[in-house]
Amino acid sequence: MKTKILLAAAVAAIAGTVSAATSTPAGWTDDFEAAKKQAAAENKLLLVDFSGSDWCGWCKKLDEEVFAKPEFLEGAKKDFVLVMVDSPSDKKLLSEKAAEQNPKLVEKYEVHGFPTVLIMDADGVVLDKTGYRRGGPEEYLKNLAEIKKSSAKLITLKRDIAGKAKGDPARLAKIDAAFADAEEDTLKKNSDLIQELLDNDPDGKYAAKYPFVKYRMPLDKKLRAVFADLNGRFRKRMGEVAGEDKRPSREQMEQVRSEIDVYAVESLRKLLTETTKEQAAAPEYAKKEYASFIKRLESTLKGIEGRGKKSDKAK
Repeated sequence: MKTKILLAAAVAAIAGTVSAATSTPAGWTDDFEAAKKQAAAENKLLLVDFSGSDWCGWCKKLDEEVFAKPEFLEGAKKDFVLVMVDSPSDKKLLSEKAAEQNPKLVEKYEVHGFPTVLIMDADGVVLDKTGYRRGGPEEYLKNLAEIKKSSAKLITLKRDIAGKAKGDPARLAKIDAAFADAEEDTLKKNSDLIQELLDNDPDGKYAAKYPFVKYRMPLDKKLRAVFADLNGRFRKRMGEVAGEDKRPSREQMEQVRSEIDVYAVESLRKLLTETTKEQAAAPEYAKKEYASFIKRLESTLKGIEGRGKKSDKAK
């Protein structure tokens, strides 16, 4: 009897019985490693909610409309272990374990916005991503069912190729078969596997089949690098203008934003020129990817330039 009691207590702890003093709700756990073990033991996936519970409006809406509902908990826990990775302003809302663990998980999984909901396998490998969705528990559970279905294919693929060396023709054939008809979002989430095809592509057949990964994703990476540079410049100038320990005024923020917009236009125009040259030399099957990116780039430029014109008129 004593053994059964201890076992029940351990399972309850893993399943998410947490102190009411923390922000982790009933039915969820804040112990990521314990959740992985539970998922492996019960053949389930992980649903990991990266939240800002006491400051993020959309996180609060998602909690109130979906995650806190009994019907959601009942439905989701059949297939998922529910994990909350909170980043509250008030750190007292975190358990000691979560306070140490959560910042590392946010960094590891490159979470830049809240709420971010990641679907993972029992090893912590990301299979899919979602967030706030309208429609309450019923619609959210429907979406999770679709994710679970598509994730099952990926899990099967990873199991099938696990014993085969990278570049093995049999392994490449299975990867190709799994993603041949996949949409861009799926290709993006699994670009590491597609890249393996591209790295073993002497005759260019995979490049022609997966131009989104071969051509478009590197372009997106260049654009992200531009904005990362601009954000760095903005923070540095704000520190210089307002002082590191002072809150900037609205006028100071507008001043710095106008300065950075000049750099933004220069950087984006340079990227546009480079991309246009690349498009001209690219294979015919890749031109659509370049055209889509160029259209997005031109729209971004137009928005920044338009903002500058409005600022000049205001002066």
